[in-house]
Amino acid sequence: MGENLAAYYLAMIFNGEVSKETMRGEGLGALDLQLKFRSNFPNTSYNQVAVQVKTGRSFAVWTASKNRFRLQNIKSAHLDKWRTANQPVLLIWVRLDPVVKLYWKLITSKTPLETLSVSENHLLTPASRPEIERLINIHKTPNRHISKIDTHSLASTGDIRDWSKNNFKKLKGTVNCCLGNVRISNYVWRHLTRVTRPQSHIQDSLTALPYIKSFLSAVPHQIQTLSVENTEQDGSIITTQKILAIYRDVRFSDKEFCAVYVRLDERIEYKTDWLKRSLIRQKIHHDLKLESIFRKVTKK
Repeated sequence: MGENLAAYYLAMIFNGEVSKETMRGEGLGALDLQLKFRSNFPNTSYNQVAVQVKTGRSFAVWTASKNRFRLQNIKSAHLDKWRTANQPVLLIWVRLDPVVKLYWKLITSKTPLETLSVSENHLLTPASRPEIERLINIHKTPNRHISKIDTHSLASTGDIRDWSKNNFKKLKGTVNCCLGNVRISNYVWRHLTRVTRPQSHIQDSLTALPYIKSFLSAVPHQIQTLSVENTEQDGSIITTQKILAIYRDVRFSDKEFCAVYVRLDERIEYKTDWLKRSLIRQKIHHDLKLESIFRKVTKK
């Protein structure tokens, strides 16, 4: 039951091919399904991911102190094999009681295995597709070193604002990267220059902003999904969330090593009856836009 249910969800969400035969008979750590689907970022291509399905209460326990389910009763030898596989592994836990819910966890060579856990935000729905794709793309995109950034030598907020604005005009548009199709618009400029921000924050943000494409073209050292909200409106489910990408040890000519924080604003909208009506006949509306950038000195 669990495998069939997972296969149905994956076929609906990804509009992809789900096979039950490909991964059979591989011995230790053999997997249940194979998913192949088309991805549009960072370029139009096909992604493949292996799928392992676990069904029932015994595979997870609620940890109230962390507000998460801790995944358990998974053999460490299997986890080790999945981490060294030539493709990512999508671990799906099917919770049957009190209502059927499917939770997901993507396992790659970089996944820490000391404690596997999922939150309520890791439900397998159309809103989870962009995040799963991001993690797959981060896994397969080669790490690229960000060269030292030779920036301005200005001191006043007004001068830095004028310098940054002239450079920002060239950046507007959509950047296709491993994080998604990121839209750069006046939205980020208004956020970074609002009067309630401290002058030092405005200066650091506007100094880093002209180099945003260099950051987006690199793989972040860490990525987090924050402030997830789900609302229903006119027969649709709307998911809004913040994506935080962190780039460490970035050298600037004026401040040496910094951590750079890039925050994206994501909105996903799909019909509430997506499981009953094939998503092939429906559209998932997805918008990912740059909200802010900030640098913080880590060492000199």
